[in-house]
Amino acid sequence: MWFLQVVALIIVLGLVFVLGLSQGEAQERERIENQRRLEAMGGKNSSNKYF
Repeated sequence: MWFLQVVALIIVLGLVFVLGLSQGEAQERERIENQRRLEAMGGKNSSNKYF
C-alpha cells in the first residue's frame, strides 16, 4: 500500500513542478514584453512626454 502512496506523491510533485515552470515562463515572457514596450516608448532613463 505504501507503494501507491509513493507513486501518488511523485505524480503530485511532478505536477507542481511542471505548473511552476509554466508559470515562471509566463512571467518571464510578460517581463520581456513590458521591457520592450517601455524601450519602444523611449527607454527607461530618457525624459518622455508620456511619463
